[in-house]
Amino acid sequence: MSRVLLASLSDFDIRALLGADFCAQNEIVVSSSAAKARRLMMNDGFTLIIVNTPLDDEFGGELALHAAEKTTAGVMFFVKAASYDMAVHKLEPYGVMVMGKPCSSEYARQSVRVVLATANRMQGMKRKTEQLQSRINEIKVIDRSKCVLMQYLGITEAGAHKYIEKEAMDSRRSRYEVALEILKTYES
Repeated sequence: MSRVLLASLSDFDIRALLGADFCAQNEIVVSSSAAKARRLMMNDGFTLIIVNTPLDDEFGGELALHAAEKTTAGVMFFVKAASYDMAVHKLEPYGVMVMGKPCSSEYARQSVRVVLATANRMQGMKRKTEQLQSRINEIKVIDRSKCVLMQYLGITEAGAHKYIEKEAMDSRRSRYEVALEILKTYES
């Protein structure tokens, strides 16, 4: 199940456009204002954000840009045909799919599938990035603890490495946990 944010002032019939099955399988949260939509986005729990222009407090372009920059959700922007080219020029470089109104239900459904697939890839990449960042932070702590051991115990880097490895193995803890304890002991 995906969470979908629909920002729309008018009575946008999402069931007719995307199909009853899509609506039944996904949680759809509706907002008529850009301000409320931004507040809802702060949790970043949406997989798809649909902006149907205009909104009650702004046209909607700034909201779409905000969604593209601050979330990993796929972003769709529905605009009247007269404004389509301008919206494409402004929003597509940021990864927003611009849809001209009116559009067929089949075209909208296909576009939603593409946007959701892209959003799923982005969320997977975000998870991998977070895992890598966590690993980098652990390495920094371990390296800092080696420097502390070298400074306070007068041992070599290889000796500090062996000390951390042995302490981790003997106490059945990770090297990171041992490094944190070393830093707590010597830098407090």
